[in-house]
Amino acid sequence: MNLLFLNDSSLLSYGLASGFSSSDSFEYLPVHLADWENRLDRLLRKQRPDFAFAEGVSISTVARRLFPLLRRYSVPLVYWAIDDPPDWNRMSRPLARGASLVLTPAKECLPLYQRDKIRAHYFHFACNPSFHRPVEPSFDLQSDLLLVANYYTSYPQRKTGLDTILTPLLNEPFHLKVYGNEHWLSNSDHYTLPSNIYQGYLSYNRLPCAYSSAKIVLGLHSVITSPTMMSMRTFEALGCQAFFLTHWSPALEALFKNHVHLVWSRHPDETIELVRFYLNRDDLRLKIARQGQEEVYRNHTYKHRIQSVRAILETL
Repeated sequence: MNLLFLNDSSLLSYGLASGFSSSDSFEYLPVHLADWENRLDRLLRKQRPDFAFAEGVSISTVARRLFPLLRRYSVPLVYWAIDDPPDWNRMSRPLARGASLVLTPAKECLPLYQRDKIRAHYFHFACNPSFHRPVEPSFDLQSDLLLVANYYTSYPQRKTGLDTILTPLLNEPFHLKVYGNEHWLSNSDHYTLPSNIYQGYLSYNRLPCAYSSAKIVLGLHSVITSPTMMSMRTFEALGCQAFFLTHWSPALEALFKNHVHLVWSRHPDETIELVRFYLNRDDLRLKIARQGQEEVYRNHTYKHRIQSVRAILETL
């Protein structure tokens, strides 16, 4: 297959692209580049990719100009609706109308697309074993507890994760580091972190090193009621053989086993108890981290994901 990525995000370049085979060819033409419209026109005219691929918000601001170009050269669009279900109505639904195929990590959205006569398929996040793997720890990234996540005000359910996982740890005597956007320092919720905890933005290529340098990796989810949707960090952290502690959701319980592949908490007090217990049990942390990695390598890589939709992609 010959495909065109309309973004060069880490999710695509470090993740999804690894799921295609060596016989497939692809290139990146992010829609945020200067003169992208003329460049895209030339590329579509000369190379005629089998399909174009976009994820999340990458095309939301240019859809009105993008869709006519794709139709002119009969190039179908595959849209990965990574912000389902909370943004289904606001973003996924209008963008999906210009796509030949929608991929969604939220199974509960499939009937919504079908109702609108939009072709959709379940397609979750995953890991890339050649990148999401344990590496040599770095002294400057070492910590008891590590959270790599941006602060968002647009997802109300994310507050549950904050209240359950992060807030109870802020006043405990643990070595905690948080990396992410600067909204951790200033936001409309007035939820801010001390400067000794907030460490700035972490480049994605340092993610495996950060996960390999922390004793416990924390996780937050923007969706806690979906039967399938969860943070992509779950698969990435487990792939890096990190000991992953996050808050419970039905999606997590459907895919993983508590205290076997990862550990989840349902209450702030439970979070503190779990951290105290596992910080003193190197053997159990290592065992669970290894089992978690084995599970995602066995069932949740991007090769598994592409294989699940390859026959559909080839028909496009």
